[in-house]
Amino acid sequence: MSSLCICFLVLCLLKIAAAQPLTDLIEVDALNKIIDHWNLRSKLNLTMDPCTQNAPWAPEQANPRIACICSTTCVYMFRKIYALDISGELPKELFLLKELMDLNLGQNVVNGTIPAEIRQLTKMQYLSLGINNLTGPVPPELGSLTNLKSLSFGSNNFNGPLPPQLGNLTSLQQLYIDSNGVHGQIPQELSNLKSLEILWASDRFTGKLPEFFAHFMNFLVLRLEGILLEGPILNN
Repeated sequence: MSSLCICFLVLCLLKIAAAQPLTDLIEVDALNKIIDHWNLRSKLNLTMDPCTQNAPWAPEQANPRIACICSTTCVYMFRKIYALDISGELPKELFLLKELMDLNLGQNVVNGTIPAEIRQLTKMQYLSLGINNLTGPVPPELGSLTNLKSLSFGSNNFNGPLPPQLGNLTSLQQLYIDSNGVHGQIPQELSNLKSLEILWASDRFTGKLPEFFAHFMNFLVLRLEGILLEGPILNN
């Protein structure tokens, strides 16, 4: 009788374990490589499945933070590594986490360029790369992230103009591009950003102050500092 009870208990535990959603092993491996790349093991030592319910790194106030959404499997939706002095380039494994909706790497020492593989993160809604040491041109592939609501890459060391592909981000509500080294004219394609509520811009923008600013009906904050744009501020 006792043997039957033990067998029944084992079967129940196996059913519970089978029903528990697990994180894709490719994503788990990618996450562990990212943690090691940025020397975060002392702050984020994964001793269980990263998407375990009520894990210490899951709450909104956690930093670093990993949060997931689970159905039959679990995927990473939220990542935060804010102001922890992480350094080094953006690791290629980051772009394997294709379900990411919110990525906050602000106020660190991340360097190198933003790889073209950023285009793979098409579910992204909130992307913060501000206050780092990123260099090179602002990649046109950012224009592939058409679900973005907030984009921040101010206070970096980019060069060249803003890519016109940013005009594809028609859901964008917040754009922070101040003090990042870009120069040239503000692309006419940004006239498509009709949902924009907040724009911070500075640096060496030249040419005419875009007339399309006057037609952004949702504007709440327009902050232009140290720019070389000419012309009157138009009323809508």
